[in-house]
Amino acid sequence: MKKIVYTVLALALLVGSGCKKFVEGYDVSPNSPSTVTNALLLSNTQVAYFATANGQLSRQTSMMIQQTTGVGFQSRDLNDYAILEGDNVNEWTVIYTNGIVNLRKLHSQAGGANPYYQGIAKVMQAMFMGIATDLWGNVPNREAGFGNDGKFTPVYDNQEVVIQDIQAYLDEAIVNLSKTEDKNILLPGADDLVFGGDAKKWLATAHALKARYHNRLSKKNATGSATSALTSVAAAKAAGFTSSSANCNATFGQNSNEYNQWYAFTVVERAGYIVTGASMTNIMNAWNDPRLEFYCKPDSGGAYNGTPSDVPNDQASEVGPYLATADAAFPLVSYAELLFIEAEANFRGGDKAAAATAFNDAVKASVKDVTGGADATFEAAQAAETAGTITLEKIMTHKYVAMFGQIEAYADWRRTGIPALTPNPSGAVTSIPRRLPTVQDERLYNPNAPAENDITKPVWWDL
Repeated sequence: MKKIVYTVLALALLVGSGCKKFVEGYDVSPNSPSTVTNALLLSNTQVAYFATANGQLSRQTSMMIQQTTGVGFQSRDLNDYAILEGDNVNEWTVIYTNGIVNLRKLHSQAGGANPYYQGIAKVMQAMFMGIATDLWGNVPNREAGFGNDGKFTPVYDNQEVVIQDIQAYLDEAIVNLSKTEDKNILLPGADDLVFGGDAKKWLATAHALKARYHNRLSKKNATGSATSALTSVAAAKAAGFTSSSANCNATFGQNSNEYNQWYAFTVVERAGYIVTGASMTNIMNAWNDPRLEFYCKPDSGGAYNGTPSDVPNDQASEVGPYLATADAAFPLVSYAELLFIEAEANFRGGDKAAAATAFNDAVKASVKDVTGGADATFEAAQAAETAGTITLEKIMTHKYVAMFGQIEAYADWRRTGIPALTPNPSGAVTSIPRRLPTVQDERLYNPNAPAENDITKPVWWDL
């Protein structure tokens, strides 16, 4: 397990760190470099992304779609849709300061002589911007991350443009990551906490992310988005994304500053704040799903049952070891997700036989990822669809379960409305939120910020 130290987020990576000289005017300490290395920038941005994808935003969106229920303190407020402009300032700051700023620096500093570093930087820039725009809609992008050059109040780009830019970042990454090793002066290695410097796996991930963001536009262009998504799915598979061994995962350790953030929050720091949601556990119980004992801890009666969004039952099943283990890997882009995209896109495109095949494989991949093996009985009941039996509801309901805890599941629900969810009747608003409000710091200090406080207003791709 790679060691991940979350305190690195506190490092001031915006400028080169100071140096102390062993001999005044001559030698410089190698332990205090005058510039931040490519390796340090890469590791730090990856840790920042792990915190973004696996932390507060992950818990918050899981409550929105009732995979979990907040039953205590601030988690209860978020569960009840009392989402304020100050609630996600830290998450926004990590995305832009620890993410985008440092990725721009890494890309520039690596230069054309290090295409693998540049390629990984662009994949991660797409990942950060994907989360930002999915949750906030119009966001700074083209002018973001240049604060050191005096651009402290970037304009907000329309989401349609941001999605186009995400695809462009991934296209650039694919070009760079397709180059041979000998085209690089420096090669990423242990500093790459995801793939250990394996450019081929980053290449496959880039294609899979292109499929994700083509598929994101299903409401805007159902047929065109399906066709484009399938092209990228095929490219991802051709690049090696043919099993879960190619999964792009956040990695964690067993020391307190390396913990998986679901474990740190639900076990170590805020035990009792969050339990599993009845909307998800009811589905899984009806299926006799083998993943239940991994997703949930036994409730007070020894069964696996969540609680409805308006019932603060802290005796319901807590989040289980699949997410809440100190060093549990967390999926960022998975083979199961790729197959669900393939199934949905084929279904929209009218090829139901191909949709059924991809769906069956997706369910099997998810079960194996979570439990470590196959379950013949479950697969016979839930992963044996044909062209005549497959439906979009089956595809998206199974994907909803498979993507437990992943922010992507919130985007899927907004696009499709599957599964059907009843808004929390105790909510501060009458419908399930479809975005986050503009963060307080932006409203106060960036005159270009939209000051959007209507959390029921859909983002562009959700219209």
